[in-house]
Amino acid sequence: MKTAFLNSIEKETYGGMEEWIRLVSAGLIERGHSVTLMGRDNSQFLSRVGRSIPEVEAVSLNISGDFSPRTISRIRKYLSSLEIDTLCVNFNKDVRLGGIAARLNGRVNVVWSVGINIARDKFSHRWLTPRLVDRIIVPSHSLKSEITSFGYLDPQLVEVIPIGISDVTFSYTGARAHQKLRDKYRLPGNAVVAVTVGRFVYKKGHEYLIDAVPAILDRFPDIYFLFLGDGPMERVLRKRIAALELADRFVFAGMLENIDLELSGSDLMIHPSKEEPFGIALLEGMRAGLPIVASDVGGIPEVVSDGETAVLCRPRSASALADAIAKMLSDPVRMAAMGAGGRDRWKKNFRYDTMIDRVENLFASEFNSRSRADQVVYNGNGKKRLHETAPGA
Repeated sequence: MKTAFLNSIEKETYGGMEEWIRLVSAGLIERGHSVTLMGRDNSQFLSRVGRSIPEVEAVSLNISGDFSPRTISRIRKYLSSLEIDTLCVNFNKDVRLGGIAARLNGRVNVVWSVGINIARDKFSHRWLTPRLVDRIIVPSHSLKSEITSFGYLDPQLVEVIPIGISDVTFSYTGARAHQKLRDKYRLPGNAVVAVTVGRFVYKKGHEYLIDAVPAILDRFPDIYFLFLGDGPMERVLRKRIAALELADRFVFAGMLENIDLELSGSDLMIHPSKEEPFGIALLEGMRAGLPIVASDVGGIPEVVSDGETAVLCRPRSASALADAIAKMLSDPVRMAAMGAGGRDRWKKNFRYDTMIDRVENLFASEFNSRSRADQVVYNGNGKKRLHETAPGA
């Protein structure tokens, strides 16, 4: 199969959906399929995925309006010249640009991969979206319920495919990883390190963690907080930290290509999101054997197991978060058990190969369905099709 991913994310941004595309692209290529990426020229999306997977073909687009004839024409051209079977789109803009291009092409299936709830109760969404997409992928049942709540998306077209990640071999583990991490960021040898992974954007809730720190320090004076990521709210968060005179307790490590040491050397993961359809970072934390404190919101309860691998707390509450973190830190034996339980849960429910199996099967079913439909049109009308594809190929 030949698959293309269209993602109009802004040039400087790389987040969870871009990482999902990278993971799925690598899996499909490993199984012998070809993958093309379509995105903005000089975008982090194209460059980071391209560096990670040299086999992908990258197409740079000058993406403007949602209905730009020039962009639609260019996408349609590439769909035809590259003989794409399935176009996987991301944002609403991508649904319109890619969906119209695919419909004009006449043979390309459109799969909408939804990472956050961007469905809207507007006429343009109600009328266009069902006509431009053939199937929809979401990572959680929570998100499926959200996007189908307006009534114009058929729940039967929505496939819940949890994200999965591969195992890694950590360069350092145990006491050595702990020491390496503290040496890298010049932290005290006895520092308890809480890591938070995510872009600095409104929905991630970093401010609630910052506001919770004074209360946590009263009981656990050796704790430090490691922030991994970047984003538009970084300056605001730094100012908030400075106003509370907590600058010595936070490390902003940036957006790192590899965070294995940061995970293997930390003691726990904190995920204070206000909204979260899934959370790849949670999988990374469980894979590393970290106990987790997270908001009880969105798809998070589908990823972790409250009381067994994580402590969940009320979202948008610094006091609730502080209490949950204190509860975790007060019982080291339970922390270790939760970390081990989290790794077991990841192994059982969120393996990379399982995700690729399900995405590949969905793409193949749509490809075969389109092929059979083309064959019926060919036989029924006696007209030669522009693109002849053997059914089930």
